[in-house]
Amino acid sequence: MRAPNDVLQTAPAVSWIAVRIVLIAVVSVGAFALNPLVGWQWVAVILAIVAAVFPQTFAAWGGVACIVIGMLVSEPDLGRAMLAVLVVHAIHVLTSLTLVISRGSRVVLAALRPTAARFVLVQAIAQSLTVVVMLGADGAGGSVPWAVVAGAVAVVSAAVLLLVNANRSTSAERR
Repeated sequence: MRAPNDVLQTAPAVSWIAVRIVLIAVVSVGAFALNPLVGWQWVAVILAIVAAVFPQTFAAWGGVACIVIGMLVSEPDLGRAMLAVLVVHAIHVLTSLTLVISRGSRVVLAALRPTAARFVLVQAIAQSLTVVVMLGADGAGGSVPWAVVAGAVAVVSAAVLLLVNANRSTSAERR
């Protein structure tokens, strides 16, 4: 006979292997959709499999490089650029998750909620910037010096924001 507290109940969860399978799927779909070069498509898939088996190799970012190669050899297109932003960001997030989710573990879906919220927020910003830059690049005849200035301002702003927040948390710990 079992006592009522002999059973452990958890919220809905996924296995560690699910995150790695999704990583392989995202890299594969991205490579075949965005890279017209068959050899580089298969290199991306192989790198995704290596990344799923050995996450510490960071091989999935090699898959991102294969996607970038495909984007460089093809004509600029707004839809492809937006898909590339989505795929590269998803690969980055999934690779980061595979580094912290150990083999044999289960991940409660509620624990992935903040990651999903950040993913959606970053995509909302990145996709709108992609549209602005791609439409601006078409109108400017390929030379967009304002995009370089805007990118530099964004990088400097992000660095200042990170430094201010880092100093704020350090000063709060000293009190």
